[in-house]
Amino acid sequence: MEGSKSEEQRAKEGFDRNVKRLTEQVKETYQRAFFDLLEQKVAADPPDYEWITRLYNEIRVKLTSILRKGSPLRNEIEESMDVELFEQMIKNKAFQPTDLYNLVSYTFGVCKKLGSAGRDKETDEKMQEIIDLVNSGNANFANVVPLYIKNINHCVDRVYEDLRGLSQMFKK
Repeated sequence: MEGSKSEEQRAKEGFDRNVKRLTEQVKETYQRAFFDLLEQKVAADPPDYEWITRLYNEIRVKLTSILRKGSPLRNEIEESMDVELFEQMIKNKAFQPTDLYNLVSYTFGVCKKLGSAGRDKETDEKMQEIIDLVNSGNANFANVVPLYIKNINHCVDRVYEDLRGLSQMFKK
């Protein structure tokens, strides 16, 4: 009887591993397709400004939704990440390299404020990847925007992972 239980347990563990691997593959495929589409939309003439603006707003919402309404940091983020101004700037090609640097620095800085100190190095590396692209001389709107969206979402998702981990720890 114990042997069959052990065999059952091994079968369940194998199944769980396969489901986890399949889930990861689907997630990776979805993300790759999303960023391929984003690159196409950003490289189009004219770029899909509406979608870029929505993605920018989603980042803003993800950063603010974990904060209490009226909190100083939430108010600061909402004021600093003005969606209408962002949209006007990119549509009118008024978004300058300084604006990009300020946006990148600000949003990754917020991630460091909200996240675990243990993630600071990873956050800095994701930010540096964007800065390195800009400084390479090969940067353009079509390659910087997708990299920024990808890297900032990665960092924001890490903040959420850490918060879920803390939540689970306190539930025990």
